[in-house]
Amino acid sequence: MNARRARGERREHVSAAKHSPEAEHSSGPDEKPCDARFFAAQGAVSGCEGKCGNRHVSPASDARFFAAQGAVSGFEGKCGNRHVSPICCILRGHEFRNEVQVVAQIFFPGAKFHFQEFAENRAKNSAEASQSSDAPCDSRACSRYCIESFFEGEFEGEYRACAIIYKNGAEIAREIFEGRPEAWLNSRRVLMLAVYHALQKAVGAYTPWGALTGIRPSKLVREWLCDCNDAEVLARLADPFCVSDEKARLALEVAHAERRTEQRIRGTIGLYVSVPFCPSRCVYCSFNTAHKVAGNSVLEAYVSAMTDEMKSSRIKGVYDARKISSIYIGGGTPTFLPENLLERMLYAVCENFSEFFTADAEFTVEAGRPDTLTSAKLKILRKYGVNRIAVNPQTLNDNTLAAIGRGHTAADFFRAFALARDVGFECINTDLIVGLPGETVDDMRRTTDAVVKLLPENITIHTLAIKRASLLTANAREDEKLDEKLNEKLGEKLIEEALSVAAEACSAAGLSPYYLYRQKNMVGLFENVGYSLPGRECLYNVGMMAEVQTISGIGAGAVSKYVSGDKIRREFNAKEPAVYIARQCLG
Repeated sequence: MNARRARGERREHVSAAKHSPEAEHSSGPDEKPCDARFFAAQGAVSGCEGKCGNRHVSPASDARFFAAQGAVSGFEGKCGNRHVSPICCILRGHEFRNEVQVVAQIFFPGAKFHFQEFAENRAKNSAEASQSSDAPCDSRACSRYCIESFFEGEFEGEYRACAIIYKNGAEIAREIFEGRPEAWLNSRRVLMLAVYHALQKAVGAYTPWGALTGIRPSKLVREWLCDCNDAEVLARLADPFCVSDEKARLALEVAHAERRTEQRIRGTIGLYVSVPFCPSRCVYCSFNTAHKVAGNSVLEAYVSAMTDEMKSSRIKGVYDARKISSIYIGGGTPTFLPENLLERMLYAVCENFSEFFTADAEFTVEAGRPDTLTSAKLKILRKYGVNRIAVNPQTLNDNTLAAIGRGHTAADFFRAFALARDVGFECINTDLIVGLPGETVDDMRRTTDAVVKLLPENITIHTLAIKRASLLTANAREDEKLDEKLNEKLGEKLIEEALSVAAEACSAAGLSPYYLYRQKNMVGLFENVGYSLPGRECLYNVGMMAEVQTISGIGAGAVSKYVSGDKIRREFNAKEPAVYIARQCLG
């Protein structure tokens, strides 16, 4: 192993394995303090009394305090000044601002951060460093928490990164992390690991993905597989990245699946068409959707604008040299369009691009809301060559469906699924969400058991992500107690068990994980996983999430991603449908 931590014995973090009862509540001087997950769920701003008898301020409690204090009036330090946020990050001699923040967000979800950046590295004298001329005050003493990070330099060809954590001015943890300058452990990752391990000492958090913060953990594993075997990859994920064995094996399995699928789409590109309209907005949704439309006039104008974009030389020029292996019409809910506009859109896609389709091109339409599906619409989809659809119940608990604003029942889902089979669809995906408010592990078990009996070719298991733009977050601002409800109902133990139940059900039905991604604000810091029968993997999902092919986007909010070797260039369409329509009218 070319990476090591210095100054102190190696500490086994909770992320490396599941808790045992003894580990959760141990109190010896060399053992884990107590169950941070319990405190995060139960703690208030003023702290909580844990089973160990101590008072704690949990990361979740702090996050609510930070959000309330930082967003409105700031935080008053010992110097008497008002500060933007009670969490300060001091960067000395490096520019890895984003890297420090994404690691800190693991431990302080929802918190706001204030940065102080200094060109010089840390001065020899601690006081001199904090009172340098460009520092208005001692941020370490004037912040509830302060994260100071810097490099101690290179020694014998190794990077030495240091992170120090202060609370209310007092140092509570420090970590020095060393690593050889290699592609897999560059200076950026060495610094992130120092910050991660220091925060684990200071705050502690249940982190099944350890120090991995990216959206695509399997992409990193694919890179490592170029010069490592499976055992070496697993060892690297465990140490120094502290990924749990379960998550490490998941990332490895997905990486191998992505490599196989990459062979099928090599040299081709994908097409994405955005239809950002829904019959209603789910409370957890933050996607680019506009469901309050004035009759069909807006929908008609939107389809016309998309048709114009499809005809444009800029879009068609992308396809002149390469074939299209996947077409994905998503949103929103494309099947929300009335039959005439749905057919008009599909006709435009085929008219402009069918000459570029590969012989076995995958053609997906997101029919996510079962209440928008009719036999007539499904027949239109089949008429234009659509061979894969998504019918997404999210849950089969009618009470939950009503609470989250889905506008349909479990019976509607079963009806829509049967209709799709009757019309001739041989590849159907169903999306399920783990962690919906009020749902239990038994609810997830009932849902997955019922879904797998239908024998869908694909099942995608999402972990609830609470986004700022969602109604769930807006409601939380109105109801200060909802945070505590979410922490109680959506605790890490529940989420982890529900994810395991879903994975076991998929495995028993012969489906294996084939793509994987994570999101910000995801409950419990878990993941979304796509499962598939052998050979039925969604080509578009792999091409997009693994970033192994160019994806050209059409429609409001669509993002075109041009992949050339290791370089990726993105182009963004206007997000709002009205703005998109206006721009297309102007040419």
